[in-house]
Amino acid sequence: MTKYLWALASSALVVLLGACLIVWPFLVHTNVHGWTHATTTEFWSGVGLAAIGLLTGAGWYGGVKTAMVDMGIIAGRTPHTPEPAQSAAPSAPEEDLDRLLRPLAETVLRDLSEQLAAKEHAGGGGRQV
Repeated sequence: MTKYLWALASSALVVLLGACLIVWPFLVHTNVHGWTHATTTEFWSGVGLAAIGLLTGAGWYGGVKTAMVDMGIIAGRTPHTPEPAQSAAPSAPEEDLDRLLRPLAETVLRDLSEQLAAKEHAGGGGRQV
């Protein structure tokens, strides 16, 4: 377990070093005359080091997480396995769908009836010819 922690600490140190290289030219004012060759080199070297540190840190974090799941310290994800097809009657899904959609249909019908009654009441009770 400590092998992962030392590697994570080293990766964090590399990210910190990269961040220092990124801000170094601006802190010591070596870029007074704009982006010189030294400023550009230090900045992009810092970006590269920070990226490498982040990538290795992510890899080692994945390793420590896997090790912790293997040791039973944390619960891991269970892979989703598709269930085998059941040999039920073909009408079973339709009956289940009807049962699920019946309350929705009844509610929509009730709302439409109420709206129609309110419209007829507001309009004087119906059509006038």
